[in-house]
Amino acid sequence: MLNLYPYYSLMQSSGVVPVDNAMFKPLPPSLEMVDPNTLLHYTNVFDAMLDAVYVALKNLNVSAGIPVLVTETGWPSYGDRKEEPYASKDNANTYNSNLIKHVTEKPGTPMRPGAQASVYIYELFNEDLRPGPASEANWGLFHGNGTPVYLLHVTGKDGFLGNDTTDRTFCIAADDADEKAVQAAMDWACGPGRSDCTAIQPGEGCYEPNDVRSHASFAFNTYYQSQGKAGGSCYFQGAGMVTTTDPSEYCHFLNSDAYTPTR
Repeated sequence: MLNLYPYYSLMQSSGVVPVDNAMFKPLPPSLEMVDPNTLLHYTNVFDAMLDAVYVALKNLNVSAGIPVLVTETGWPSYGDRKEEPYASKDNANTYNSNLIKHVTEKPGTPMRPGAQASVYIYELFNEDLRPGPASEANWGLFHGNGTPVYLLHVTGKDGFLGNDTTDRTFCIAADDADEKAVQAAMDWACGPGRSDCTAIQPGEGCYEPNDVRSHASFAFNTYYQSQGKAGGSCYFQGAGMVTTTDPSEYCHFLNSDAYTPTR
């Protein structure tokens, strides 16, 4: 089992490792790494580190049949701007999205083509109380309240962490939230939260269907979009949830702070 972090290789390389090389981005042949012993070409740091482990196992006379599991790999979405310039949402999104594409579409390494090790992304949630550099608390795909830090862009994948190249996200009432909690959260969104809830008033275009969850989803999404989809703006004390599934049915939920009825 191996914890493998191209991010740290980049940070500690003093500029030797190109940032694109660490994030699976295409490189011109002149910038590809070449192993002087095997003459194998490496287009990314991940494969080079994994093959280094295979060589180490061979040198220790460990059976080649023993599987290797990458139990941790990932990229921080935030860090100290001066000390950790590569810790950003864009870079974390790029690394993890390209990682998934790499291990599913081009399995294996130059030394072991086709023999892909199992890979686990670190980690599911940010650890906001974790000590150390700022990046240490920001490796998660989600904030602690369940809202996504960013959306992975993986073509052809289903689910709300994939197949999303435009960040089309909506905020709706959570399926498991108590109806009283949903009502209270909607009252806040339409009151102190200053969401424009005109459209869900009687006689307006989004009044139907006339039920708490439908009205609350409209109010939640209005607030969420008006806040620029900021982390935590869809929480509502657990009554809200983020989805990439367009909730429009009777009322059209645009991916902005403007709405129009579908009929």
